[in-house]
Amino acid sequence: MESNPIKGVSEDSNKALNHKMKILLDIGQTLMENGADCARIIRDMRRAAVQLRIPAEQIQSHVTYTTLMLCVSDGERSFTQFRKCMKHGVNLSVIAAVSKLTWRILRGNTSITPIERAINRIRERPLCYPDWGIALGAAVGSGGSCKLFGGSWLEALIAMIAALMGFIAHRMSTRYAFNPYACAMITAFVATLFAWMIPAAFGLGTMWYALVACTIFLMPGFPSINAASDMLNRFITSGMTRAMDTMLIIGGMTFGIAFAILVAGVHNISDVHIQPTDTYFTQALAAILAAGGFSIMFNTPKRLLAIVAVEGIVTMLIRNVLMLEFGVPQAIGSFAAAAVVGIAALKVIHIVHTPNTLLIIPPVIPLVPCVLLYRLLFAVLHIQTISVEELLEALRFGVDGVTIILAIVVGVSIPNIFIQQRIEAQQQREINDIMACRKAEG
Repeated sequence: MESNPIKGVSEDSNKALNHKMKILLDIGQTLMENGADCARIIRDMRRAAVQLRIPAEQIQSHVTYTTLMLCVSDGERSFTQFRKCMKHGVNLSVIAAVSKLTWRILRGNTSITPIERAINRIRERPLCYPDWGIALGAAVGSGGSCKLFGGSWLEALIAMIAALMGFIAHRMSTRYAFNPYACAMITAFVATLFAWMIPAAFGLGTMWYALVACTIFLMPGFPSINAASDMLNRFITSGMTRAMDTMLIIGGMTFGIAFAILVAGVHNISDVHIQPTDTYFTQALAAILAAGGFSIMFNTPKRLLAIVAVEGIVTMLIRNVLMLEFGVPQAIGSFAAAAVVGIAALKVIHIVHTPNTLLIIPPVIPLVPCVLLYRLLFAVLHIQTISVEELLEALRFGVDGVTIILAIVVGVSIPNIFIQQRIEAQQQREINDIMACRKAEG
């Protein structure tokens, strides 16, 4: 292992300084392409920059959804590098690994070559689960969500099978390098069509909850929450780009669902209610399936699955108790549940040593009210045949659905709104103590 100490910027040759900047951009690109928000990207890059002996006052960074820019100037020289990030996905295991790496190299005073090797290993590491396990996770998550919406276990099974078919269609279309929004459209069409075809093949009636839950694994939960986080942290350009990306994904899903509805000849769904009617035990079991399934799909480390499952139970119990026992509106109940998870994660992350992103997003994805958005979609598709009263009712459902989604996003973002600066200040004090100890040691 390389033992040569890392030099300061003023002692670096042009080649050495450019090499350091490349390592920082490797870290930033890895985080951006795997679902990290901009605040985390900047924070981890700066932490690594401290170890690479690049003073904070000599480094400037600019992060957008598709481009990273880094500029280092020591008063005599100035270097700027760009890095494009065109591939975007969600891999929570990679985010956790990069966060641990930046702390490990800082505390261990690691030299450059081992740092670069470690970053490359993280970027090339295999997924925590096999492909069939990820597909099954997406299917189980959708089936659990169906039960949470108020469907029967049979409808949950149908939603599971339909989601599995949709996930396979998504993987195939991605393999052929289709446009990501076209992939969303194809996936939604296949999943919705199977959710209609399977009951029809057995002579059963239309299973509405299976129809509305079979595509929930496609819902862009991470882009929407990251969009809110970026804008709250004043990364406005990136936040708006993420928000637009979210809207385009939902647009692709909407088109696919709409086409499947027209092909299947689905009728009115005004009798579908999203309020759960099952016992709390059944809801808890469904929450475990939903949160655990989506965690697997997002490649959450295996050691965290049990924690996420418990968080899923807590989230659903809080929302359901507030709704059913106290008559609180669903938006407020969802906000309270998401806020409790977000705040509790701040304590749990110090116990399990992982970024809070891994613990707050998978449990809240099942809170997304697909039924309400589906009602609005149906009204838009049949706007020429429905009455004014039915249209207004559908618009109310749509507004309620959007309000609930915003409540969820704001709820999980509470740590960023009120506590993030204090957390960053504590981390900076630890970094300062580490560097002070090194100077004292000579």
